[in-house]
Amino acid sequence: MNKQIIENIMTEYNKKRLRASHEADLKREKLYRAFPRLAEIDKELNLSSIKLSKIYLSQPEDLDTQVRKLRLEVDALKREKEALYKNNNIPENYLDIEYECKKCNDTGYTQDGKRCSCFNRQIIDYLFQVSNMDKMLEKENFNTFDINIFSNEPYKNEKLTPRQNMYYVLEISEDFCSNFHTSSMNLLFYGGTGLGKTFMCNCIANELLKKEVSVLYQTAFSLFEIIENHKFNKLNESEENRINYNMIFDCDLLIIDDLGTEVGNSFTNAELFNIINERMISEKKTIISTNLSLEQLRDTYTDRITSRILNNFIPLKFYGKDLRFK
Repeated sequence: MNKQIIENIMTEYNKKRLRASHEADLKREKLYRAFPRLAEIDKELNLSSIKLSKIYLSQPEDLDTQVRKLRLEVDALKREKEALYKNNNIPENYLDIEYECKKCNDTGYTQDGKRCSCFNRQIIDYLFQVSNMDKMLEKENFNTFDINIFSNEPYKNEKLTPRQNMYYVLEISEDFCSNFHTSSMNLLFYGGTGLGKTFMCNCIANELLKKEVSVLYQTAFSLFEIIENHKFNKLNESEENRINYNMIFDCDLLIIDDLGTEVGNSFTNAELFNIINERMISEKKTIISTNLSLEQLRDTYTDRITSRILNNFIPLKFYGKDLRFK
């Protein structure tokens, strides 16, 4: 991501603030037309600070008396204004500027100097667009999900047919979206290839993005490539990589697809544990999709990783015949 993208986002924030300020001005004009006395009161209140400054600058002999008199006048004006608001059922915050984002007042940054979640959402939206994920989500979402492509015939030793099982997976996935902000659940999709795991990840991503939840989707291979570039190539790290790395920990939902396809070593094991652990501590949600069985998961990763996953993720098994041939 280059600087131009960040500048474009900031330009949009400026437009939002100007638009909000303009709308507040229109409301003020409308209010003053309906209640001219309010315009007079606000004008007198604004002039009072100038009057006070003049009194202190001129240093008259009766300075305290003049200051006290001015403050009494100001208090009387404020009481009259409050009465006008109350008697005409005007909300106290009627003239407040209404920003789209209450956290940052459409500046992109919160009071502690950190990027606001709305800023991060815009960045992620951009990353989705450049990776063509936005086009993928148009095709793969809950509206296009077809339960009928799953067989309703018994499959091996499974208690449920693939279709019955997918009804259960679908119910959990939709519940995950509906209760995203109140639930602490994470999801583990596991099973063979071509059974709909990535499709279901995209369904969830699409649904939550519509609710302005920040979602970062990465394959396991890409995820560790981002981390490796951040750790070992800081001098030449691109802005896009740096943002992606921060989003791994900051986004509301991280989707790790195809876990197990990356090159496994002590580095990837340590970083995977760090990601899962840090996101759990900060109460951020994670979905992991893997072609590995639970037994293979235990054999592939450290006990610390599998313990975190199996104790804190809802495991959802995908099984049946490969759907890609359908």
